Formats: sequence, C-alpha cells, structure tokens
Amino acid sequence: MLTYVHPVSAGLTVAFLGYVGSLGLRARNDRRHGRQLLARHARLAPIMYGFALASWAAGFLSTWLLRHDLELAGSVHFRIGLALAIALTGGALSSRCMTQPSIRALHPWFGAAAILLAAAQLFFGLQITP
Repeated sequence: MLTYVHPVSAGLTVAFLGYVGSLGLRARNDRRHGRQLLARHARLAPIMYGFALASWAAGFLSTWLLRHDLELAGSVHFRIGLALAIALTGGALSSRCMTQPSIRALHPWFGAAAILLAAAQLFFGLQITP
C-alpha cells in the first residue's frame, strides 16, 4: 500500500502544477483579470514548489526503502524528476527579480519547461508503477 503513496501524491502535485502554471499563462492574455490571476499564481506557486520537492524526495525514499526491484536514481523517471525540480527552482529564483525585464522574460520559460517535464514524468512514472 505504501508504494502507491508517491504515485498518487505525485499525480495530485502535477495537477496542482498545471493549475498554477495555467494561472500565469492566463494572466498574460487576460487584461481584465490579469492582476488577480498573477496574484493567485504568486501566492500558490511557492506551495506547489514545496509539494513538488516533497514529491521528488518521497519518490527517492520510496524507491530506496520499498522498491528494491528498481535501481536507486537510475531511471529516466528519476532524471526527469531532477530536471523538473531544477526548472521549478529556476522559476522560483527568477520570481524574486520580476522587475528586471530580462529575468521577467525568462521566467515563463521555466514554467513551460516544468509543464513539459511533468508530462514526461507522468509518462515514465506510469511505466514503473507497481
């Protein structure tokens, strides 16, 4: 039963990531509600970031402690999860400097990369789900 905690929580985290990312994307195109969407995006993004890092750590721990059939940190799923954590960290760090135009232009690309990596993460994770 414990082996399913990571896949279920990771699926919820990816759904949350998609929602938070959609807030940022919708804010760029909705002049009327853009400020509210950005405020909600800024409020929820750190929470989602924490969930994503916790999910990555839980996957590592569940492989180490429960999934002896898998090589620890050797799967494509692990490497994509690491790249996802790096992309989200880039987004988190760049969000601190949104007044600088070059960083403001770079920030959405971290989010886009995170969404694409999360989709790949789901694909490769389903292949190793017990």
